[in-house]
Amino acid sequence: MLRTKLCDLLGIEAPVIQAAVAPFTSPELVAAVSNAGGLGSLGLALTPTEEFQRRLAKTQELTSRPFVINYALALFNEEAFQLTLEARPAAVSFANDDPGDLVKRAHDAGLKVIHQVHTVMQARQAAEREVDIIIAQGGEAGGFGGVVATLILVPQVIDAVHPIPVVAAGGIADGRGLAAALALGAAGINIGTRFLASVESPISEGWKN
Repeated sequence: MLRTKLCDLLGIEAPVIQAAVAPFTSPELVAAVSNAGGLGSLGLALTPTEEFQRRLAKTQELTSRPFVINYALALFNEEAFQLTLEARPAAVSFANDDPGDLVKRAHDAGLKVIHQVHTVMQARQAAEREVDIIIAQGGEAGGFGGVVATLILVPQVIDAVHPIPVVAAGGIADGRGLAAALALGAAGINIGTRFLASVESPISEGWKN
């Protein structure tokens, strides 16, 4: 199976991350991706702490493989973050703002840190924070993607933050997208929208169709 530096850092078999797409992911989806060899992501945006605890416990019940807990920083939940540090997932991921000292706190707890960016400037800031992995998400993304296209953004970010591994996101939905990302120099891909159409996704069948 294809392995990259992303696989080695996170202990996964395939360089594919399921984007959190909070609150539209489920423990079943996270576990299915992780059990298949990728990295499932449990998103916390708009999720009350008690519901997060339930979803975390269910995820841990369904998989013993690595998974990540994601925070949209504009909706940061300190109580849930403390629980995350105690749970010790493979990594914690941040998006939509500067993670600041949260990176050090995660590292002090023994966790890897993934941070999503939409510009080269944001990527450089994340590198200064010493994050372990950077997701460069282009404007094609179904979620927050900025205005720069994935094909343009990814190689610029790679050049700016080398040797930190960069994951490509935005408009990627299949193996061809993975091949293109690797050709750009990325260490893997982050996919959100495509996973929403999976059996394990909690959204309505009409939306999936």
